[in-house]
Amino acid sequence: MEQWKEYKLSELTTILGDGLHGTPEYDENGSVYFVNGNNFENGRIVIRETTKKVSIEEAQKYQKPIGNRTIFVSINGTIGNVAKYHGEPCILGKSACYFNVKDEFDLDFVYYLVANSKFKFTIENLATGTTIKNVSLETMRNSTFYVPSLKLQRQIASILSSLDSKIELNRRINDNLIPTYYA
Repeated sequence: MEQWKEYKLSELTTILGDGLHGTPEYDENGSVYFVNGNNFENGRIVIRETTKKVSIEEAQKYQKPIGNRTIFVSINGTIGNVAKYHGEPCILGKSACYFNVKDEFDLDFVYYLVANSKFKFTIENLATGTTIKNVSLETMRNSTFYVPSLKLQRQIASILSSLDSKIELNRRINDNLIPTYYA
């Protein structure tokens, strides 16, 4: 049996930071979304009607080094929501942290590590604050995980991704059936 090695999240990533600790200048005609932890659902960034927008110029002031290996986790208020970055035009608010997964680790495997309910439970219990709970970047960086070889990471992530795809397909089928049933 393969030995899994313990890593801190900081060892799995090239950078780990958070979003803007202030309020950008909103622009209802803007093309870049100002997202927070409540915009993360089921591994995706969800843009709602109420999601604020900013201009490209405003976004450039606050842009973080995010890309195709970036994962977001909500760390303030709503804690533990997770999303992978898929090129959405966005800047982050302070309730979200971002990190870029190193090439020597499987992006999807690391996503499943932080999307795990055990991790969410752990960071919720480590959150501080009396009114609004907050998870520090230091807590995120020091969170530990057991990780197998890259080959096994890819195999595990492939199985979990396949299951997620089936769940999503079933959800969409159910969404289409329910209106028919009640019509």
